[in-house]
This record gives sequence, structure tokens and C-alpha cells, in this order.
Amino acid sequence: MLLVTFLSALALLVLLGVVFSVAYGSRRITTNATSLHKADEMLRTSTVVRAQLALAVYLASVDREVGTNSTEAIEFSIGEAEAALRELRAGFFGDPTTDTSGLAEDIPASLDVLGDEVGSFSRDSEAVIALVESNDSRAAQELANTGLDAEFRAMTQVLVGIRDDLRAEIKSSDDFLGTMGSVTRFLVAFLIPAAVILIYRELMRRQQRQTELETRLEAEREIGHAREEFIANASHELRTPLTGIHGLAMLLEEEPAIKESEMASELIGLIVSESADLGRMVEDLLTTARLDAGALHFTFEDIQVLDEVAEVVEPMRRAGMSIEVDCEPGMVRCDRLRFRQVLRNLLSNARKYGGPNVRVHGVLESAAFVVAVVDDGEGIPFELEARLFERFIHQGQQTAVKESVGLGLSIVRSLIEGMGGTVYYEREEDETAFVIVLPLATGAPTETQIAASRQHQPAQQPQPHLAGVVASEALAEP
Repeated sequence: MLLVTFLSALALLVLLGVVFSVAYGSRRITTNATSLHKADEMLRTSTVVRAQLALAVYLASVDREVGTNSTEAIEFSIGEAEAALRELRAGFFGDPTTDTSGLAEDIPASLDVLGDEVGSFSRDSEAVIALVESNDSRAAQELANTGLDAEFRAMTQVLVGIRDDLRAEIKSSDDFLGTMGSVTRFLVAFLIPAAVILIYRELMRRQQRQTELETRLEAEREIGHAREEFIANASHELRTPLTGIHGLAMLLEEEPAIKESEMASELIGLIVSESADLGRMVEDLLTTARLDAGALHFTFEDIQVLDEVAEVVEPMRRAGMSIEVDCEPGMVRCDRLRFRQVLRNLLSNARKYGGPNVRVHGVLESAAFVVAVVDDGEGIPFELEARLFERFIHQGQQTAVKESVGLGLSIVRSLIEGMGGTVYYEREEDETAFVIVLPLATGAPTETQIAASRQHQPAQQPQPHLAGVVASEALAEP
């Protein structure tokens, strides 16, 4: 019994010794790895300083010899050099603002070996910067090619030596840990039963947590389903009276008595416009609910783009919106109602956020038909472009889509992609364009075929594209 106790105590002491040895070796590897990283960073930043200063001196010399003006590029290079110089000093001396130690604190012996080199290189770098800023490019070039270059080589040579020593220490510590690992694996064999018990208990705890998570997830799914059902039902209930309001307002707008009164005509026009906007918002909510529920289906058919554009544009013109149409004839394969919804959303978006001049441009390109809704507004801020087709996008603390539920563009993308097309935003020549690309209907002539047929037509016959122009001009008439 005494022997068993002694052996158990001895095994425990050996195990503790191995654990402490491994911990000490791991700490040494971590410390040396951190120092190695600092040395590598110092090499990198010193190279950046040297390269940026060389570029600044070169540009200043070119300006002196040729008479060019590279002030902006020189200032940028000097700024990069100064930033890298600060990082170089922080890597060696430490950064008190972030309470970060430097290589001099990690390896005290490096302070005597490397400190003078870092100081000389920093002083020469600052001197070169001062000469460039004072437009003394000759002196700056001479200092950069002699003193600064020599200091750079001396400093990097010392840094490379320190780095190689650190790598050797890390390898030695790693070999030591490998030996300790072999001993540890032998000792751990005695602890397998205890480990099995602990693992079993942990698995039981995880299984319990998994059950709790599944219960919560199911509850959230039910809440989400209830929310989607509520939105769908509310949208259905709202759409019926809104349709009536919009239709009655349009009928009233045609009454002679209403037309005789300027105020009444203006008020009826507002009712038509606002009810149309509200109807689009309700339709967007309903479409979103169907998309989330996976219940949105498409009815594909071959449609004439020019006719569908006219069906969408004319009601919006009657509501007071000025829209120019320049669209070639073309047949596409898509859902007629969803295509109209996409156009209405894009035109409404252009009216709210774009410029006063809005046009719809359609053209055949290869085996697809491209429709662009273009306005001359200021466009979308650059920081929002990547998230433009997401739901409820924000700019800072404010919603980026004011006077809207923030779903229009996300629905446009979902519907277009559901019909096998693509949509994108572009800004060109002070104009904003939302472009949708849809596949042509089966058997519809492509751009190449139309171009070939035009070449064989008699000169006195009207070209096919002229028919599109005439049709577009007819649509453009108020």
C-alpha cells in the first residue's frame, strides 16, 4: 500500500514537472514568436520607409529636372514614410499609448546592439523628409544615397541576425516540447478512464443545451411564421380598399367639374399619387412575405417589352410624373405582373430620389433584352452601393430610403433573379441607372439577327429600329 502511494505520488510529481516544463516551453515559444513578429515588422516598416523616401526623392528630382508637379504624390509618400517610421520606433521602443512593449524590452541586449542603428536611421529619414519638404531635392538625394542607405543596411543586418537567433530559440523550444509531449502521452494513458467520464458528462450537457436551442429555434420559427402570416393578411386587407380609392380617384380626375377647379384637380392628383405609392408599399410587403415563406410563384409567358412599359408608364404620367420612353421592340420570357411590379418600383424610386428627368431605355443586346430606368439625380452615396439591394439599408443612424418601407430594391432583385435575369446599378455621365437584363423569348430575334436582316432590306423600306423610335416617340407624348 505504501509502495502504491509512493508510486502514485511520484507519478503525480513527474506529471506536474512535465506540465510545468510544457507550460514554460510554450511560454518561451510564445515570447520568442512575439519578438520574432516585432523583428519582422521592423524589417517591413524600415523597408517601407526606405522605399517611400526613395520615391519621394525621385519624384522631387524629376520635378526639378523636367518641371512637372508631383506634390500630391510626394506628400503621400512622405506621409507613408512618417507612418512607417512611427511604427518602426514603436516596434523597438514600445508604444506607451497602447501599453505595448517593444523589441528592446523583450530582448534587453538588443538595446545596445540595435538602438544606435534605429536612432541613426530615424534621424537620417527625418532629415531627408525635411530636405524634400524644403524643395532641396539635390541634398535629399545625396543624403538618401549615402547616409540613409548605409544606415538602412546596417540596421537590417542587425535585425536579420536577431531574427535568426529568435528562430533558432523557437526551434529548440519546439524540440523540447516534442520530447515532453512523448512523456505526456505515456502519462495520459493512465488518465483515459477519467477523461472518458468527463467527456460523457460534457456530451450530456451539450445534448441538453442542444435540446434547449432547438426548443428556442422552434419558438422563433413560430413567431416568424405568425409575423409573416400577419403581414400577408394585413396586406390583402389593405390592398382591396386602396385599389378602390385609387380607381375612384382616377374616375373623379376625369370629371369636368373637377377639371374646372384647379384646387380640386390638384387634390385629386395628390390622392391618385399617394394611393398609388401606398399600393406599391402594400404590394412590396405582400411580396416580401411570400418570398420569406417560399410561396412566391412565377407564371412565365412571352411578353412584348414595349407594350408592358407603356402599361406601367401611362398611369404614372397621368399622376403627373414626366417619363421619356426610348425602347426597342423585343420579346422576353418572364412573369408579366412581376415585370410590371419591377418597373413600377424602379420608376417610383427614380421619382422619389432621382432627378426631374426620368427615362426608360430598352435595347436588344446579344441574346438578352436590357431595360434601364435612368434619371439625372445625384446618385447613391458610394458607401451604400454595395448594400443597395439589401432590405432596410441605413446611412449612418438614418434610414437611407426615406418615405418608404425600404423593400423596393430588394424586391426588384429577388423578382428579376427569380425570372432568370440580373439587375445592377451604375452611375455614368451624371446619370443614375438601374439596369435589368432578361432573357429573350424562345424564337425571338437576337441583336445579331436583326442587324443581319437590316442589311438585306431595300433602302426605301423603314428600318426595324425606326419603328422602335416611332413607337417610343408616341409613348413620350403626354
